[in-house]
Amino acid sequence: MDSPRPRPTRIALVGECMIELSHVSPDRLAIGYAGDVFNTAAYLARSAPPGTDVQFVTLVGDDPYSAEMRASWTAHGVRSDHTRVVPGGQAGLYLIRTDTEGERTFHYYRSRSAARGLFGPSHPTEIDEAVAGHDLVYLSGITLSVLTAEARERLLAVLDETRRRGGRVAFDGNYRPAGWPSPDAAASAMRAVLKRTDVALPTLTDDRAVFGDETPTDTIRRLRETGVTEIAVKMGAQGSVIADTSTQEHIPAVPDVKVTDTTAAGDAYNAAYLAARLQGTSRRESAEEATTLAAKVITHRGALLPPGTST
Repeated sequence: MDSPRPRPTRIALVGECMIELSHVSPDRLAIGYAGDVFNTAAYLARSAPPGTDVQFVTLVGDDPYSAEMRASWTAHGVRSDHTRVVPGGQAGLYLIRTDTEGERTFHYYRSRSAARGLFGPSHPTEIDEAVAGHDLVYLSGITLSVLTAEARERLLAVLDETRRRGGRVAFDGNYRPAGWPSPDAAASAMRAVLKRTDVALPTLTDDRAVFGDETPTDTIRRLRETGVTEIAVKMGAQGSVIADTSTQEHIPAVPDVKVTDTTAAGDAYNAAYLAARLQGTSRRESAEEATTLAAKVITHRGALLPPGTST
């Protein structure tokens, strides 16, 4: 009798996708659909083995842009079985401006975004059960910033249930000051998630702003004390530092990259790292693959490489 075929890995990524407007000239904008967690979902769908079930979990509106947004998810290979439509809701919007070095600033218009209702009173409770049944649940600091305090508590219960069933939690403490009343508020919300995190994927500049970390070693020490067992600290042009419970190692960045736009570099890193680790690749090789993808992404304008572009 043939052995049963292994079940595909199931990944749920919880966050917000928005309308992205980026300058192609001082008076012309290009439209796309992106957001930090969705960016990771899109790059995971490219990087993971065929058949991997990559689900983006959010709330969207019933406006035309929300419909186009969901079509773009499909084009990137991302499913949305656990996403729901909010009648009368809208998609959030942000604009990207990049300087001459490719560094970007974001300007958000999201107060009526449907995703702000994630895990709120009207969010269907069956979504909690669906998310908890995945092998990996991924979220970010921006995910937390759009939730109410009560919704965060509900999400924490989902993460607890995920781990009780044998799933893992990955977290990127992506920090945008505009989303929080203070760094202390962000730190409190992030600490609660980090207590439930298996793989932490922070950026040093974010953790410096929120937690006061000066070096990647500071970040690694703090995360180990929280109970995180696998860590990759991203440092942009300085590469990354990967760690487990007792060792750490520096992974250099790809040299001599012509930077066009750094948007989504960290999101792409996270995706490639997780995809490689899910296939049993070593931490070092996974970080090297992640570094290579991030270097490719920053040569392109906007968050996402066009569908079909090789990674």
